[in-house]
Amino acid sequence: MAWARDESDRWAAAAGLSGERRTDWLLAFGEALSNSVRHGGGSGTLRMWCAGGEFVAEIRDQGLLANPLTGRRRRPDPRAATGGRDVWMMHQLCDLVEIRAAAPGLVLRLHMGLG
Repeated sequence: MAWARDESDRWAAAAGLSGERRTDWLLAFGEALSNSVRHGGGSGTLRMWCAGGEFVAEIRDQGLLANPLTGRRRRPDPRAATGGRDVWMMHQLCDLVEIRAAAPGLVLRLHMGLG
């Protein structure tokens, strides 16, 4: 995991994300990566790119998410055992978070504008 976070930081810096935006990026990316390792079936793929003034990371794994709107509406109870705080935090820190079911598994994309 440390390698992927370091690589994401290098890509974010090269893309031109400012210091504060890069910190937000790394927090959101770390949560996404941690979820993938914890819930994604043991393996996955990571892609990062810049397009249309955005920096994007895509994580594909074998995970499942019963509710693709998790984390979008209201802040989860921090004491709840059901979780959801990490996805909520991704939504707060990134400009756009996409979560899609894919055969088989899940695709998560984090978007952050460069401007």
